[in-house]
Amino acid sequence: MEGRSERKWKTLRHIGSPQEESEIAIVDTNLDEIDGVGVEVAPELKGEVEAALEEVEKKAGVVDGIVALPAEEDSSERVLVVLPKASTTRLIRETLKNFTAAEVVTTSDPLRGFELALQRPYRIFVFGMQFETLSGPLLYELISKAYGNEHGPKRLAPGVVFVREEKDPKLPEELNKDVRIKDVISKPIRIDRLLKAVSSAVEVLDPTAG
Repeated sequence: MEGRSERKWKTLRHIGSPQEESEIAIVDTNLDEIDGVGVEVAPELKGEVEAALEEVEKKAGVVDGIVALPAEEDSSERVLVVLPKASTTRLIRETLKNFTAAEVVTTSDPLRGFELALQRPYRIFVFGMQFETLSGPLLYELISKAYGNEHGPKRLAPGVVFVREEKDPKLPEELNKDVRIKDVISKPIRIDRLLKAVSSAVEVLDPTAG
Protein backbone atom coordinates (compact mmCIF):
# COMPACT_ATOMS: atom_id res chain seq x y z
CA MET A 1 0.00 0.00 0.00
CA GLU A 2 1.27 3.47 -0.86
CA GLY A 3 2.37 5.76 1.94
CA ARG A 4 1.04 9.30 2.05
CA SER A 5 4.27 10.74 0.69
CA GLU A 6 3.86 8.51 -2.37
CA ARG A 7 0.17 9.03 -2.94
CA LYS A 8 -1.12 11.12 -5.80
CA TRP A 9 -4.28 13.16 -6.14
CA LYS A 10 -5.78 12.89 -9.62
CA THR A 11 -8.76 14.47 -11.29
CA LEU A 12 -10.92 12.21 -13.43
CA ARG A 13 -13.41 14.75 -14.66
CA HIS A 14 -14.20 18.44 -15.12
CA ILE A 15 -17.00 19.64 -12.86
CA GLY A 16 -18.56 21.28 -15.89
CA SER A 17 -18.49 18.04 -17.92
CA PRO A 18 -19.45 15.30 -15.45
CA GLN A 19 -20.04 12.69 -18.16
CA GLU A 20 -16.55 12.96 -19.63
CA GLU A 21 -13.67 11.32 -17.82
CA SER A 22 -10.11 12.51 -18.41
CA GLU A 23 -6.99 12.79 -16.29
CA ILE A 24 -6.24 16.45 -15.66
CA ALA A 25 -3.78 16.68 -12.78
CA ILE A 26 -1.51 14.54 -10.66
CA VAL A 27 -0.41 16.15 -7.43
CA ASP A 28 2.00 15.06 -4.70
CA THR A 29 1.00 16.08 -1.18
CA ASN A 30 4.27 15.18 0.52
CA LEU A 31 4.54 17.42 3.59
CA ASP A 32 8.34 17.40 3.45
CA GLU A 33 8.18 18.84 -0.06
CA ILE A 34 5.75 21.51 1.10
CA ASP A 35 8.21 22.39 3.88
CA GLY A 36 10.74 23.15 1.16
CA VAL A 37 8.66 25.90 -0.42
CA GLY A 38 8.55 28.00 2.72
CA VAL A 39 5.66 26.56 4.75
CA GLU A 40 7.23 25.18 7.88
CA VAL A 41 5.62 22.20 9.59
CA ALA A 42 7.12 21.48 12.99
CA PRO A 43 8.07 17.79 13.34
CA GLU A 44 5.90 17.40 16.43
CA LEU A 45 2.87 18.69 14.48
CA LYS A 46 3.27 16.54 11.40
CA GLY A 47 1.23 13.74 12.93
CA GLU A 48 -1.64 16.15 13.53
CA VAL A 49 -1.36 17.54 10.01
CA GLU A 50 -1.37 14.03 8.56
CA ALA A 51 -4.54 13.28 10.52
CA ALA A 52 -6.08 16.51 9.27
CA LEU A 53 -5.27 15.57 5.69
CA GLU A 54 -6.94 12.21 6.20
CA GLU A 55 -10.02 14.14 7.29
CA VAL A 56 -9.70 16.42 4.25
CA GLU A 57 -9.75 13.41 1.95
CA LYS A 58 -12.79 12.03 3.74
CA LYS A 59 -14.66 15.35 3.51
CA ALA A 60 -13.69 15.87 -0.13
CA GLY A 61 -14.85 12.38 -1.07
CA VAL A 62 -11.39 11.26 -2.15
CA VAL A 63 -11.20 7.62 -3.19
CA ASP A 64 -7.77 6.07 -3.78
CA GLY A 65 -6.25 9.54 -4.07
CA ILE A 66 -8.73 10.77 -6.71
CA VAL A 67 -10.35 14.22 -6.52
CA ALA A 68 -12.04 16.52 -9.02
CA LEU A 69 -10.73 20.03 -9.66
CA PRO A 70 -13.09 22.86 -10.67
CA ALA A 71 -13.63 23.56 -14.35
CA GLU A 72 -11.94 26.67 -15.71
CA GLU A 73 -14.90 27.53 -17.95
CA ASP A 74 -16.90 29.01 -15.06
CA SER A 75 -16.15 32.74 -15.18
CA SER A 76 -18.21 33.69 -12.12
CA GLU A 77 -16.69 36.15 -9.67
CA ARG A 78 -16.44 34.06 -6.53
CA VAL A 79 -14.37 34.52 -3.35
CA LEU A 80 -13.61 31.81 -0.79
CA VAL A 81 -13.22 33.12 2.77
CA VAL A 82 -11.78 30.73 5.39
CA LEU A 83 -11.35 32.41 8.76
CA PRO A 84 -11.47 31.13 12.35
CA LYS A 85 -13.50 34.03 13.81
CA ALA A 86 -17.15 34.59 12.89
CA SER A 87 -16.97 38.35 13.49
CA THR A 88 -14.08 38.75 11.03
CA THR A 89 -15.80 36.55 8.49
CA ARG A 90 -18.96 38.64 8.76
CA LEU A 91 -17.05 41.91 8.25
CA ILE A 92 -15.25 40.61 5.16
CA ARG A 93 -18.38 38.99 3.72
CA GLU A 94 -20.45 42.15 4.09
CA THR A 95 -17.65 44.32 2.69
CA LEU A 96 -17.29 42.17 -0.40
CA LYS A 97 -21.04 41.96 -0.91
CA ASN A 98 -21.44 45.74 -0.62
CA PHE A 99 -18.50 46.77 -2.81
CA THR A 100 -18.18 43.94 -5.34
CA ALA A 101 -20.50 41.72 -7.35
CA ALA A 102 -18.68 38.61 -6.22
CA GLU A 103 -20.36 35.60 -4.65
CA VAL A 104 -18.80 35.07 -1.22
CA VAL A 105 -18.44 31.53 0.15
CA THR A 106 -17.39 31.26 3.81
CA THR A 107 -16.36 28.65 6.35
CA SER A 108 -14.41 28.57 9.62
CA ASP A 109 -13.13 25.04 8.99
CA PRO A 110 -9.90 24.84 6.93
CA LEU A 111 -10.69 21.23 5.99
CA ARG A 112 -14.03 22.33 4.58
CA GLY A 113 -12.22 25.21 2.88
CA PHE A 114 -9.93 22.74 1.13
CA GLU A 115 -12.95 20.78 -0.05
CA LEU A 116 -14.70 23.91 -1.32
CA ALA A 117 -11.57 25.05 -3.16
CA LEU A 118 -11.60 21.81 -5.15
CA GLN A 119 -15.30 21.83 -5.92
CA ARG A 120 -15.75 25.22 -7.58
CA PRO A 121 -13.52 27.82 -9.26
CA TYR A 122 -12.69 30.98 -7.33
CA ARG A 123 -11.14 34.29 -8.31
CA ILE A 124 -9.33 34.80 -4.99
CA PHE A 125 -9.03 33.32 -1.50
CA VAL A 126 -9.12 35.12 1.88
CA PHE A 127 -7.57 32.87 4.54
CA GLY A 128 -6.81 33.24 8.22
CA MET A 129 -3.15 33.00 9.13
CA GLN A 130 -3.60 30.33 11.78
CA PHE A 131 -6.14 27.63 12.63
CA GLU A 132 -6.03 24.99 15.36
CA THR A 133 -4.12 22.44 13.29
CA LEU A 134 -3.26 23.95 9.90
CA SER A 135 -1.75 27.34 9.22
CA GLY A 136 -3.25 29.47 6.46
CA PRO A 137 -0.06 29.31 4.35
CA LEU A 138 -0.01 25.52 4.64
CA LEU A 139 -3.66 25.31 3.60
CA TYR A 140 -2.88 27.50 0.60
CA GLU A 141 0.12 25.41 -0.40
CA LEU A 142 -1.98 22.23 -0.22
CA ILE A 143 -4.60 23.80 -2.47
CA SER A 144 -1.89 25.03 -4.84
CA LYS A 145 -0.54 21.49 -5.04
CA ALA A 146 -4.01 20.24 -5.95
CA TYR A 147 -4.17 22.81 -8.76
CA GLY A 148 -0.74 21.88 -10.10
CA ASN A 149 -0.50 19.82 -13.27
CA GLU A 150 2.56 17.68 -14.04
CA HIS A 151 1.20 16.24 -17.28
CA GLY A 152 -0.40 19.03 -19.25
CA PRO A 153 -1.11 22.78 -19.22
CA LYS A 154 -0.29 24.12 -15.80
CA ARG A 155 -3.19 25.32 -13.69
CA LEU A 156 -2.48 27.88 -11.01
CA ALA A 157 -4.45 28.38 -7.82
CA PRO A 158 -6.05 31.80 -7.35
CA GLY A 159 -4.20 34.45 -5.38
CA VAL A 160 -4.70 34.73 -1.62
CA VAL A 161 -5.11 37.43 1.00
CA PHE A 162 -4.11 36.43 4.54
CA VAL A 163 -5.74 37.92 7.63
CA ARG A 164 -3.67 38.02 10.83
CA GLU A 165 -5.05 38.01 14.34
CA GLU A 166 -2.90 39.85 16.91
CA LYS A 167 -1.13 36.70 18.15
CA ASP A 168 -0.83 34.92 14.81
CA PRO A 169 2.66 34.16 13.45
CA LYS A 170 3.97 36.31 10.64
CA LEU A 171 4.10 35.10 7.07
CA PRO A 172 7.20 32.93 6.46
CA GLU A 173 10.01 35.03 5.00
CA GLU A 174 10.21 32.78 1.93
CA LEU A 175 6.63 33.71 0.99
CA ASN A 176 6.90 37.47 1.46
CA LYS A 177 7.71 38.09 -2.20
CA ASP A 178 5.39 35.43 -3.63
CA VAL A 179 3.24 37.11 -6.29
CA ARG A 180 0.33 34.81 -5.45
CA ILE A 181 0.00 36.50 -2.05
CA LYS A 182 -1.88 39.74 -2.64
CA ASP A 183 -1.65 41.07 0.90
CA VAL A 184 -1.34 40.17 4.58
CA ILE A 185 -3.86 42.25 6.52
CA SER A 186 -3.58 42.61 10.28
CA LYS A 187 -6.57 43.46 12.43
CA PRO A 188 -8.25 45.86 12.79
CA ILE A 189 -9.15 45.46 9.12
CA ARG A 190 -9.28 48.57 6.93
CA ILE A 191 -11.97 48.22 4.30
CA ASP A 192 -10.03 50.21 1.68
CA ARG A 193 -7.01 47.94 2.07
CA LEU A 194 -9.12 44.80 1.79
CA LEU A 195 -10.78 46.06 -1.38
CA LYS A 196 -7.43 46.99 -2.88
CA ALA A 197 -6.10 43.52 -2.08
CA VAL A 198 -8.89 41.76 -3.98
CA SER A 199 -9.17 44.32 -6.80
CA SER A 200 -6.89 42.37 -9.13
CA ALA A 201 -9.32 39.43 -9.05
CA VAL A 202 -12.81 40.94 -8.74
CA GLU A 203 -14.30 44.23 -9.85
CA VAL A 204 -14.48 46.66 -6.96
CA LEU A 205 -16.98 49.51 -6.77
CA ASP A 206 -15.69 52.88 -5.63
CA PRO A 207 -16.44 52.96 -1.88
CA THR A 208 -16.40 56.78 -1.92
CA ALA A 209 -19.03 57.04 -4.67
CA GLY A 210 -22.40 58.29 -3.58
